[in-house]
Parts: sequence; C-alpha cells; structure tokens
Amino acid sequence: MLNNMFEEDVFEVTYEDLLGRVGRLHTKSGIIETPCIFPVIHPANQPVSPKEMWSMGFKAVMTNAYLARKFFGPDVGMRIHRLLDFPGVVATDSGAYQILVHGGIDATQEEIIDFEEKIDSDIAVILDVPTGLTANRRHAERTVNETLERADQALRIFRRRDILWVGPVQGGLHLDLLSRCAREMSSKGFPIIALGSPTQVMEKYMYKDLARMILTCKSNIEPRKPLHLFGAGHPSMLALAVSLGCDLFDSASYNIYARNNRYMTPHGTFKLDELHYLPCSCEVCRKTSVKDLSDLPVEERTRRLSIHNLNVLLDEINMVKQSIVEGGLWEHLNQRVRVHPKLFEPIHQLKDYYEMFEVHTPISKIRGLFYFDHLDLLRPEVERFRRNVNRNYSPPEKSRNLLLLPPPPSKPYPSSRPIKRLLKAVVTRRFEMCFYTIPYGVVPFELSDVYPVAQTEMHGQPDEISILDTADTVFQYLVNRRYERVIVYVSNEYWARRVLSKVKSACAKAGRRLTVFQYKGESWGDEAIENLIRVMKV
Repeated sequence: MLNNMFEEDVFEVTYEDLLGRVGRLHTKSGIIETPCIFPVIHPANQPVSPKEMWSMGFKAVMTNAYLARKFFGPDVGMRIHRLLDFPGVVATDSGAYQILVHGGIDATQEEIIDFEEKIDSDIAVILDVPTGLTANRRHAERTVNETLERADQALRIFRRRDILWVGPVQGGLHLDLLSRCAREMSSKGFPIIALGSPTQVMEKYMYKDLARMILTCKSNIEPRKPLHLFGAGHPSMLALAVSLGCDLFDSASYNIYARNNRYMTPHGTFKLDELHYLPCSCEVCRKTSVKDLSDLPVEERTRRLSIHNLNVLLDEINMVKQSIVEGGLWEHLNQRVRVHPKLFEPIHQLKDYYEMFEVHTPISKIRGLFYFDHLDLLRPEVERFRRNVNRNYSPPEKSRNLLLLPPPPSKPYPSSRPIKRLLKAVVTRRFEMCFYTIPYGVVPFELSDVYPVAQTEMHGQPDEISILDTADTVFQYLVNRRYERVIVYVSNEYWARRVLSKVKSACAKAGRRLTVFQYKGESWGDEAIENLIRVMKV
C-alpha cells in the first residue's frame, strides 16, 4: 500500500482559521506554502513562460501529462522541469479532463503513470474517471467505482516513492457517492486528495453545490491530508474555497479569460471594452491604458492580460494567507462572497458543519472581532462562546439571584466604573452578575473580559435577526438555570426592550420572581447605580 511508501507526513500546518490553513507541502523539488495555486501550462502554447511565472512569485505550476506525452513523445528522456524551463515544483495532471470533454484519451493509466515517473513529476495525478455535472446516478456511480479501481491499480504499478501521488475523489453532486469515494480514497494512503468534477459546477455559478461537495469531501478524508480543488482559478472564490478546507488549486483561467479579452479582479471579471480604467497596479496596468491595451495585436494583448490575471491570482492567494495568519479569514471571506449572490449562498451552510469549523478556529486571536450583522452569528467564535456558556457554565452555588445588565459603557466590563460600584452589592446580596449582549446572549461577569467578548466591536444598531437570535439565547439560558429571583436592568435601546420580552417569558415559564429596573435618566450614571442597588436590597 502507498501509505507505507512515505516515512513521514509531507504536509505540516502552521496557521489555521475556519477550515483554512497555511501549511508547508514537502516535495522533492522543494517546499511550497499553501494555500497554493498552480497556473496550468500547456506544453506547447505558453503566452507567459513558466520562467516568467517563477519570477512573478509562483513556486509551482501544473501541466497535463497526457498532452505533454503527445507533444514531447512517450520517451522524451528529460525532466519536466527542464522541458518547461521552470526551477520550482511541477505537478502533472493525468488527462482526466480530456476524458470529461472528449469521452476518452488514447492512452492507458499505466502509460500515463509511466510517463509521469519518467519526466520526474513532483506531484502527479492518477488517471481517474470524472463524474462531471450530471443528474444520472448510474453514470456517477460508475465513475466512482472505476476511479477507485484505478486507484487500486495505480498502487500496484507505482515505482517512484518520491512523487506525491494524488487520489481524486469523484461523485459530483451525488453526495453519498462522493462521501464513499472520499472515505475510501483517503484510506488508500495517497498523500494528497483532490476533489474532481467541480469545473462545470463553477462555470454555472453553482457555488452552493460546490460548497456541499467540498465539505462532504473534507469531512470524509484525513484532516492532515491537503485537499486539491481541480480547476478552481477565479480570485473571487478562492477565499470561499480556502475557508471550506481547500489547500491547493490549479487553473488555466488566467489565459482562457485573456483570450476572450477578460480582465480579472478580486471582485469579478470585466470585458476589456467595459473598462474605463485599469484598477490594478501590476506591471501591466501601471504602464498602459485601456485604449492602449485594446489596440495591441491579439497575441500581445492576450499575453499582457494573462500576466495581469496571474498577478491578481497571486495577490489574492497572499491576501488569503495573511488573513489566516492574523485570524481575519472570516472578514476577508465576508468581503469576497458579497460580490455575487451565488457566492453568498453557501455561507449559511457553515452552521451545518459547525463542529468542523470550531475545531480549527483558534480560541483567541491577535485581532478583535467586528460584528456587522446577523451573518456574523455564523462565526465559530460566536457560536463557541454561546454553546460553552449555555451548556457548560454553572452559576456559583451561593448565587440564588441574578442581576442581568446591558453592556456597560466601556470595556473590559470589570474595569468599568459603574460595574466596580455594583460588585460589593452583588456579593453582599448573593447575586450573580451577568450581561446580555449582542451577539453572545448571556455573558457571566467572570467571562466578560475573555476573548472574544471583550474584543468585539459592533457596527451601528443591530439588525432584527441579531436581536431575535440574542433574545432567544437569553431565554434558553434563563430557563435552564435555577435562580430564585431575576433583576433585569433595561436600557432605553430598542433591542434591549426586545430582549426584555424574552426575559419575562423565561421567568414566567420557570416560575421565577422578576423585577424590571428601567431608569429614565443617564443609564450608567451614579444616580442610576444607586437606585439599582436599592432595588437589589428589596
């Protein structure tokens, strides 16, 4: 079996956020940092040379072994690195995409693998059978079975132990088949797993389906294995794919778009004749204008657009990596998915895979958490805190009464002057002090200065969904605790009054004595605090 061919893991993770990770993939030609995109290079047609790509900052490229075999011949007798004149890591696809497009190729898997080994590929894909975008379950099942059979066959004929072999996962939109294929492929020991057949899904903007495919695959493979998403190469969707757990990408989009006069940006793609300005500072854009670029001969225009598109892809990958390192992948993802309704759709699926996202999201970060609207309720940090409080937190045994307060005027809460004044009365009267806040619900005093509560900044007034969700969380907390008396301090804000209605319902359901304190003057002034202390004494 292949898992005995490698003495140690070839992939190490250095930073994580959501399911995204910055890692180091060890190959025989060097280490590449992930997330990593492989520009796909045609063996014979290269508007931008591989050596130029290396100079731009790309440390890895991919070419098609089937096409290279046809172009150079099966007995080329030379490393692919020399053939392409590329000093970095070279990955080779097997020709499976040609099977999807043309229905077959004139080469066997044995011939493809033999060629990949002869040309000294660093990363190589076996010859799988793509499912494609099909509703035909019988066809999908056949592609899964044939791909798994070919994986077993490949394991028997591999000779090279220093090549990182890729095990493709098929099944397409049939998630039960995809799940089985991912589970079985992962168990075979391939050091890299790849999700096949996403290209047609992405071409039709079926990002909700793509997210399901990625998450199904990710949840059925070993977490330590890097996941390659075949054919993904638009900058606007890279943050989404990385957040869902993809580490490696390959695409010829930079050139395909350029041939059609299409100009990539992180927010979408424009036809060249739609642009008045070139909104980029790459070497192409800062030296020319839209008109000058449009007036160039086709071949030169395609080349320059290809260079621009490559720069945008590389910039986006680096931005995604930076956001993972600093703990801001959620914010970056939020920006990217809002550029198109279809990109936005998959975000709501995150709650169905909460445990996966929560495990890989750090418990504290070097940056604060910004809350804008109800979409941020899906953040693992928010859900983690709420679950821990509602499931694991127990009030002190001596605290039979609850003082429930709105957020004080300054953070951290324990350092706020009015809270310091309340502490003595709370201890004397055997009250527990908690705060009700958006988006966390109930925040016990003891936890109010920990991440992420003390580091959360909310933009403007909360939206209605955030208010209702927070109110429901407060309700669940109160009905599951054994307080004898609850005093709730209600500020004059609309959202606090909505929370109050749920507090009343919870106390009525649990049979608890409720006192509502609402001061008409300055909410956190000395007079308000003195009056609140008097209420506690009653």
